Amino acid sequence: MKIKLWFFVTLAIMVLAGILIQRFRNYKTPEMEVMRASKMLAEAQLVKSLKFAKHAFQEASDNYNAAMSEWDKQNDRFILLRDYTKVSQLAKKSSHNSEIAIASSKKFINNTEDLLQVRINKIGGKIQRFADSFGNFPMDKKHREEYNKSKLLYAESLIAFKNKNYLSCKLKLDSVEIVVNDYFIFYQKKLNNYFEAYPQWNHMVNQTIVWSKKNKSYAIVVDKYARQLSIYKDGTRLQTLAIEIGANWIGDKRQQGDQSTPEGLYKIVQKKQNGQTKYHKALLLDYPNEHDKQRFSLNKMNGLLKQDANIGNLIEIHGNGGKGSDWTDGCIALKNSDMDELFKICTLGTKVTIVGSTKLINDLPNNIR
Repeated sequence: MKIKLWFFVTLAIMVLAGILIQRFRNYKTPEMEVMRASKMLAEAQLVKSLKFAKHAFQEASDNYNAAMSEWDKQNDRFILLRDYTKVSQLAKKSSHNSEIAIASSKKFINNTEDLLQVRINKIGGKIQRFADSFGNFPMDKKHREEYNKSKLLYAESLIAFKNKNYLSCKLKLDSVEIVVNDYFIFYQKKLNNYFEAYPQWNHMVNQTIVWSKKNKSYAIVVDKYARQLSIYKDGTRLQTLAIEIGANWIGDKRQQGDQSTPEGLYKIVQKKQNGQTKYHKALLLDYPNEHDKQRFSLNKMNGLLKQDANIGNLIEIHGNGGKGSDWTDGCIALKNSDMDELFKICTLGTKVTIVGSTKLINDLPNNIR
């Protein structure tokens, strides 16, 4: 009798485990499928599929919209009940429909001028999207020079097209497309890697807002990606100000001179009036704190930093901002008028939380899907 009971209990556990495993498999979010479907749909639009392959394009569009609707539906469900299988299926159908639409359209677009015009629009759009999404990214000198050259080459291709020098136009576009596509992949990967820290950022921001509400105090949240400083009072956001940050802002601050703005939980330890700072007014933060010092020592121990490296200090929120680009050595700069407002409400001990972003990567306004 005991053996039978043990057998049925074991069987029930195995069945339940199987259900949970299947559920978690189905819970895998379909970002890649949806991103590809969106990319293929955009490409179908560029090759005039709405005109030359209307039926296939409409099916691609309908399946993509259905996939997004199903995704929203699943996100509204309890986490263990979410099943993204249908989202993936619809996204894959959309991609397939787009492929058919693209192939059909290209058969119709057989005129050299039309083909070049399509490529001009496509590459020009990609250059603009790159600027929107990665224009503020720190680029090394070689990348910056090559990218600027590709933009000049693109302008030359437009002139060649206008003068009906189609061979020259095509060769220039070929060169531009290689650079832009390579850099899209490189910086999208860099962005994705950076946003792996989002759960930690989100936790710090929530912790700060809760602290502000509990203590009925002001608190500051800095969003590096958005270039925004938000002022909270009693857990409610009162105001958001534009900022400028370290020129090499991607990632956390590692050492003195890296021109990176640190990320973490800090507090104001000194208020500097006019005459005490060359930056109009300044709020000195307690960087490096104990967490920064521990990470710095660990990086040295692991050989990630030279032994003579210094951790740095004097990270401030200060004025003299409004330059329109990232220029500080790691500080946070505001326009003098905004700095005056912030200076009035902040006291010694005011919490300042600095994160890479307060939004998920998929929620960014310029995110490439």
